[in-house]
Amino acid sequence: MKLEEALRIFRSFSDRTRLRIFLLLLDSELCVGELMALLQLEQSLISHQLKKLRQAGLVEQRKSGRWIYYRIPAARRQQLESILREWLKEELAVSGRRVRAIKEKQVCLIPASRTRRVRVGTGRKASAGLTGRKIKKS
Repeated sequence: MKLEEALRIFRSFSDRTRLRIFLLLLDSELCVGELMALLQLEQSLISHQLKKLRQAGLVEQRKSGRWIYYRIPAARRQQLESILREWLKEELAVSGRRVRAIKEKQVCLIPASRTRRVRVGTGRKASAGLTGRKIKKS
């Protein structure tokens, strides 16, 4: 790995949200709706952070029907997974349990009639129009 590439990766991980997204994607490929439910953040903020991770070459996307799923490319996983798992094992253990719980809810399989609002794990509906605001828990 060249110095410029390492700097790009470390800059990406300097943001807490991007690092959390990357850690969640270590366990499973996820859609934005699942990430919204896991992180309790608005869609626009998550999409922006995913764009930054894609630009750094840390995340790739796969379209399936109307959903886009995000995952870590195999080469990046091989380079970074062991280091991050060692450094952040406690955070990854908690994240893994959350991912399994969200996957069971099948967030990204919402019927077309409900696409304007996404039900988040808190039981509240989140408006897609709010940018960068956390969803308050009830």
